[in-house]
Amino acid sequence: MSPSGPPLKKFRYEYPASEARFLAAPTAEAAVLYIRRAYPHNALDVLPTLRELARWPEFWKTVDDQGLLLPRDPT
Repeated sequence: MSPSGPPLKKFRYEYPASEARFLAAPTAEAAVLYIRRAYPHNALDVLPTLRELARWPEFWKTVDDQGLLLPRDPT
């Protein structure tokens, strides 16, 4: 995606049950398509756990290409 594209939304899902995983996607539909493709035999178990997040959890760190920590995005 180009830098001028829409901002990515943040999602959380669980697979296996009780094991949180995180995903950034432009839309919820794109997140659903990813889960259906990544978990073709378990999509019906995974999809009900999909939630959009307002922001990444505190433990989530974002670094630049030099490995330097980027400031937390307030959105």
